Amino acid sequence: MKKVIFTVFLFIISCSSAEVTIENGIDLFFEDTSFYENSKIALVMNHTSKNKDGINLFDLSKKSLNVKAIFSPEHGLFGTYEAGGKVKNSSIDGIPVYSLYGKNKKPTPAQLEDIDIILFDLQDIGSRYYTYISTLTYVMESAAENGIKIIILDRFNPLGNKVEGPQLYNEFSSFVGMHPVPIRHGLTIGEFAILIKENNWINDASKINLEIINVKGWHGDYVELTIPPSPNIPDLETAIIYNGLCLLEGTNLSEGRGTETPFKVFGAPWLNSQKVIDIVNSQNLKGVRLDTITFTPKSIPGKSAYPKYKDSKCNGISIHITNKNIVFPLKLAVSFLKAIYDTHPEKFMVSSNGFLDKLYGSDILVKNIFNGSSIDELLVTWNNESLKFKEMIKPFRLY
Repeated sequence: MKKVIFTVFLFIISCSSAEVTIENGIDLFFEDTSFYENSKIALVMNHTSKNKDGINLFDLSKKSLNVKAIFSPEHGLFGTYEAGGKVKNSSIDGIPVYSLYGKNKKPTPAQLEDIDIILFDLQDIGSRYYTYISTLTYVMESAAENGIKIIILDRFNPLGNKVEGPQLYNEFSSFVGMHPVPIRHGLTIGEFAILIKENNWINDASKINLEIINVKGWHGDYVELTIPPSPNIPDLETAIIYNGLCLLEGTNLSEGRGTETPFKVFGAPWLNSQKVIDIVNSQNLKGVRLDTITFTPKSIPGKSAYPKYKDSKCNGISIHITNKNIVFPLKLAVSFLKAIYDTHPEKFMVSSNGFLDKLYGSDILVKNIFNGSSIDELLVTWNNESLKFKEMIKPFRLY
C-alpha cells in the first residue's frame, strides 16, 4: 500500500513540474503549406516572428512559398528602431520591405498588387497603446479593400487574458490607441482581429477574408517573453509595468528611457522620491515593492537617442513586482501621478499636445489629477467598463 501511495505521489510531482509547451500559429501553419504553394504571399513581420526553433517567418516562407513583399511595423524588421523612430523602406534578398511606420502606416494598393495572401505574425504585449494592434488594423483594412485574404499566425498574450482599465473614447483615437477597448484588453492579436472585423472597425469589414491559426497549449496565463518585442520591453516584468507606467510618457517625468531598465525606474531631477513612495505605500497596493534610486538617462542608439533629462541626474523610484498575479500596474501608475502632483504641483506637468489623454483614452484622468478627485472615482469607471468589455468579447474568445 505504501509503495502504491509513493508511486502516485511521484506521478503527481512529475506532472506538476512538467513544462507546458506552447505552439504559436507560426509553428502550426508550416506543418503543411502545400495549399498555398501557388499563391503570391506578403508577410507582415518583425524580429519576433519566429517559430519555437528560432527560425523567422521569412526563412520559413521562402522554402515553400512565393514571397513577393514584406511589411514591417514600428521598430522595423529587426526591432532596432526606438519608439517613434521613422522606419524607411528597404529590401532583403531582392524582396521589397515596406515600412508601416514611416511615410505610410497602411499598405498601398500598389504595394499589394498581385498579392493573394497576407501572413501576419507579430508579438503583441496586451496593452492598448502598443502600436502593433494599430498596424494590424490598417493591414486588415487594406486586405479588405483590395480583396486579399489575411491569415493571422496567432501568438499568446504575455499578460494573459485579464482585462483591466478604462475604455478608450472614440474622439481620442490615435495610433497609440485606435479602438474602444480597455488599456489591458486581455486579447491575443488573433482575437483582436476578430473583434475588429465583427465590430466593423475598418472599412469594408464585411468583405475581409480572415483566417486565424490558433495558438496551441496556451490557456490565458502569463508567459515569459524570450524575444524583446521592442527595444524598451526586454522582458515580461517590464511588459507588466508598462501596462500602467506608459502613461508617464504623456508627462514631464522620465519613464526610464535612456537606462537599462526602462519603466522599471522613473523620476525627474526635482522629484522627492521618498515622499511619493510614502504616499503610494499608504494606499496598500499589492504585489509590488518600491525603492528610491538615482539614475542619469543617456542616449542609447536604437533604444532612446534623446531621452527626457538626458545626462541629468534624476531622483527616481524603482519598481519590483513581487507577485504578478495581484499587481495592478494601471492603479500603481495613476497613484504615482496623483501623488507626484500633490507633492510637486508647480513642477509636475502633462504634455501640452494632449498625449496623456490619447494614452489614457480620454481626458478623465487629467481632470481627476488636477481637480484633486479621488482615485476611487476612476476605479469605479474602470471596473464598469472592463466588465462590459469582458461580456462583449465572449463570442470572440479563442482560448
